[in-house]
Amino acid sequence: VGNRAMEIPTATDSVIESYAKTVNALASALGKDVRTISLVTPNGGEFYSPESMHQGLNSQKDMIDYCYGKMGKDILTVDAYSKLRAHTDEYIFFRTDHHWTQLGAYYAYTAFCEAAGFDAVPLDQFQTGRYDIFLGSMYGFTEGYPQSEVLKQNPDYLEYYLPIADTHARYYADGNLESGTPVSVVYTELDDSVSNKYLCFIGGDTPICIVESDVPGPTCIVLKESYGNAFVPFLTSHYGRIIVIDPREFNRDGKPTLNLTEFAADQGVDDLIVINYPYMINSKSYVHWLERLVGMDQ
Repeated sequence: VGNRAMEIPTATDSVIESYAKTVNALASALGKDVRTISLVTPNGGEFYSPESMHQGLNSQKDMIDYCYGKMGKDILTVDAYSKLRAHTDEYIFFRTDHHWTQLGAYYAYTAFCEAAGFDAVPLDQFQTGRYDIFLGSMYGFTEGYPQSEVLKQNPDYLEYYLPIADTHARYYADGNLESGTPVSVVYTELDDSVSNKYLCFIGGDTPICIVESDVPGPTCIVLKESYGNAFVPFLTSHYGRIIVIDPREFNRDGKPTLNLTEFAADQGVDDLIVINYPYMINSKSYVHWLERLVGMDQ
């Protein structure tokens, strides 16, 4: 549409119910001493596609509301939707990529802080930088088709916000947390050969990434797909230790095993944050990956 390409998810109520049920099960497995916080963010198709493409079964607001309505009363649900809706005239979603920008993630972070009882850091307190040319996944999906040319002629830029806290991070291949590889929470000098500039956030998708900050705060686990990557840097102002887990990297296809209940107990976790976007709450595969973390698929 114009110079923007978008994904349009379709609601499958039974899968959304399974997703909510699984988040309830995750909360139950980790116990009452761990807060469970759910954040489901819309994508750009909800705001910038023709009206007919975000109504009915394609209404992401309805998907999110339905999902939250199926979650237990003890789960904190984050209304990122309203914050994003209020800022649609700003650069909160890429035009050539399916992700939000880090500015979009920031507005979701302010909603998270309201739900979780934190004081959000004002946007003007962050140091920023940018990569000037970024052609993302939606360009890749359409490359070779005539429509892709308008995306190529109108590339995105990527602006990042640096953590205020002093941080260091490592990623690990499995839950043993051995032989970690250092990563940056935000990469400020990605090589020109790295076309996917969204990789600047925690180095992209890895099985487990542990971010430690000099904030004397609690410990959290973040269960996420790639939408969560741009969100994680903001958490460094509130948590001393952030354990980022990609459920897709465990308990299947020869990948390592991870029992989240035991792992969270070993790590002394205070909060569990589950962050996804509508494609994932409608994905049977993703729900199964979450289920396996607490043995629900046995």
